[in-house]
Amino acid sequence: MTIRSSLQFALVGWLAGLCATLGIGFVIFPALMGNPPALGLGAQLLILGAVLLLVTPAALIGGLIGGRLPQEGGKSGQLVMAGILGVMAALPFSCVGFWYSGW
Repeated sequence: MTIRSSLQFALVGWLAGLCATLGIGFVIFPALMGNPPALGLGAQLLILGAVLLLVTPAALIGGLIGGRLPQEGGKSGQLVMAGILGVMAALPFSCVGFWYSGW
């Protein structure tokens, strides 16, 4: 496995993890918790940035591991697994980050 393909798998996992984090932050948590808190836009962006920073290493590692798992499926199978493991690694960190921040 080359460095380029490893970076590609990590990037796919990271993008999938960030999309899942944004979905959780803007769809799931507001639906479960009711009205969003009366924080200003600056505070909400700060919380979102901190959670995305917390999620980034987990999603990168999840994408890298996911890309190495299915060797038989070809490149497309590896990219799909990189995305799936990136989301799976990012979900706990994003939920904890949003929960403890009071999002």
